[in-house]
Amino acid sequence: MVKIRGYKVSNLNDIVFSFKQEMSYFTDVPLPISILIILAASLCCINSHDGNFVFDDSEAIVNNKDVQSAPLLSIFENDFWGTKLSHKKSHKSYRPLTTLTFRFQYWLRGYLNAQDFHIVNITLHIIVSVLMLFVLNIILGRNNRKVSFYAAALFAAHPVHAEAVSGIVGRADLLCALFFWLSILFYNQCIFNTGMVWKSCSLCCCISCIAVAMFCKETGITAIGLCGIYELVIINKVYPIDIIGVLSLKYSYKETMHFLTLNRGSIFRYFVLLLALVILLSIRFSIMGFLAPTFEIVDNPSSFIDSLFFRVLNYYYIYCLNLWLMVCPIWLCFDWSMGCVPLITGFNDVRLLAVVILWIILGTFLMYTFSSSRSNDSRYVIMGFTFLIVPFLPASNIFFRVGFVIAERTLYIPSAGYCLLFAIGLEKLSNRWSSPKIFVSMYAMLILLFFTRSWVRSNEWKTETVLFNSAIRVCPLNAKVHYNVAKSAADLGNSTHAELEYKTALRLNPNYTQAMNNLGNLLKDRQQYIEAEKLFRRAVKLQEDFAAAWMNLGIVLSALKKHEEAEKCYLTALSHRTKYPDCYYNLGVLYLEVKRFGEALSAWKNATLQKEAHRRAWTNIVLLLDDLGRSREALSVANHALKIIPEDASMYFNIANILGKEGNFLDAEKYFKSAIARNPNNPMFYTNLGVLYHRWGKFDEANKMYNKALQINPNLQGAKENLRKLNSIRL
Repeated sequence: MVKIRGYKVSNLNDIVFSFKQEMSYFTDVPLPISILIILAASLCCINSHDGNFVFDDSEAIVNNKDVQSAPLLSIFENDFWGTKLSHKKSHKSYRPLTTLTFRFQYWLRGYLNAQDFHIVNITLHIIVSVLMLFVLNIILGRNNRKVSFYAAALFAAHPVHAEAVSGIVGRADLLCALFFWLSILFYNQCIFNTGMVWKSCSLCCCISCIAVAMFCKETGITAIGLCGIYELVIINKVYPIDIIGVLSLKYSYKETMHFLTLNRGSIFRYFVLLLALVILLSIRFSIMGFLAPTFEIVDNPSSFIDSLFFRVLNYYYIYCLNLWLMVCPIWLCFDWSMGCVPLITGFNDVRLLAVVILWIILGTFLMYTFSSSRSNDSRYVIMGFTFLIVPFLPASNIFFRVGFVIAERTLYIPSAGYCLLFAIGLEKLSNRWSSPKIFVSMYAMLILLFFTRSWVRSNEWKTETVLFNSAIRVCPLNAKVHYNVAKSAADLGNSTHAELEYKTALRLNPNYTQAMNNLGNLLKDRQQYIEAEKLFRRAVKLQEDFAAAWMNLGIVLSALKKHEEAEKCYLTALSHRTKYPDCYYNLGVLYLEVKRFGEALSAWKNATLQKEAHRRAWTNIVLLLDDLGRSREALSVANHALKIIPEDASMYFNIANILGKEGNFLDAEKYFKSAIARNPNNPMFYTNLGVLYHRWGKFDEANKMYNKALQINPNLQGAKENLRKLNSIRL
């Protein structure tokens, strides 16, 4: 039973009724009800709980050895995508603690279960949304808890968060936000705790949370700025006009020293924050090797504009789009690169109006904050803009070039600032309006609208096919979107649609080498080798170090019997990517075709050294050794391979064939049966076991095996011929 303002509620209906009464007067909402509503609003993405691994999840989790098999220490040596930080193509995104949570979940389950990962993300969003209420409560104070509630509820349901919550790689932003809020709460404890020990412990916890947030995602370090501004503006009630007064020597030396004496605790905390900033930045840059990541022009075209004026102008337009996504989250897209946001290159572009409006908004804010007004509202507005701007700085292109145009998940923490400003504005308007119920109703409708939009958007993140196709409606000029639609269609076996989308991607971006490579593979699989060769040659001409395209060109040239050129292509691919087991495998196939058997064995052995479980390489080694009359060596290799790939049916089959040819029928029978147990639908296994029984004189068993093979594949000529011979003998 919960007591609320003099009356008791004992069930959910009473709680809802009491909430309606509270809302009708636009007064404070009791904390239990606030938490309950925020929790309900934060479930807006719960329908993504049974989604798949989509888009960046594949690279960061599914194909990332750091999550599954690599030594634990490698998590702290590689970037978020599993690439060595020292590698020239590393994005330098160092988030080991986020990767560690992926690794922990894999260890618990024993395999990758997408549903587990989605549930953790949804849970984290719920925790972050509730924690935001407590953070805003300490910032706005006891008298403005209704504003804290309205801001936190809006944050919980905001559709721009769908990517961070429903996309599993968004966990970096969720974890960062979690420790971001905790750092502010601990900092507040440090300020108001009475004992020196508790103050020190709280400050240490604050710095630790900031460090953890930074190692979950780089944005976490900006929590230092939030803590500093919180103490300056909220605790010490220092306004921008006061700072200008100090700088212009408006205050006397005595007045300044008196202020500093009264705030010695603040000065000490600022010193600790500054020291932490220097240490954390030094660690971060040393991990990067003091080198900035390198990006291509397609990743962030505006950052490559030669003119500083137009480069900054395009940055401001991107800021406008980010702000618009928070104000009106209709256009949501998983990727905003490659023509999704055309560049502003002249003064006749109508989009300049958006930049002008942004400048007006920023100018109005600056005038308001630097005015002589010393009201609490102005301090809260300053904190709102601080939450909006400071966490966004790492993604702003101001300090360094980033590898994206817009990324919705980078707005996860900044959107808290927008929600706070919106709630402050709503509260101010309601106080001046004769009927505040109108504003409460509008607010409730907005929450419901945002919840619905988030629900729809999170549903789009469940599968790649739906996600990629949804992006075409938002960014039809984005070549990467069409590329991903094509890739998804190809994976589903729809090669016709895939070809069409790859060609659309190349029409929008004629230099899109990945699209050329994938379209070339599509044509190669159809044996359209001439067209595929043209695409691969064009790809390697545009990107000389494109190892996959070099390998694929080698495969096509080998199919066209241009063996010398094919060999050069394979070797070129290996020069650009030394660890490339598939390339070694294909090189071995080439050597086999030109009867360079020793080099073929060597190439396949290299493939197995680089990838122990390379089944095709092991199979080819065993078959070639057997064909060369080295059956004992073939058996030794096959038995070694079984230790690495113990469930590979074909390896049991190959061993059985070798033993059968040697006359070791008993052991051969055992291996044939092991192969059938692992793959009971392969007719060749039954056919060859039938041959073994045939030679062994077990004609009834041979008859059963041949008929079993023909049941699976009635057109299998080998089984038909052997059955005919068997019947002629028995007659």
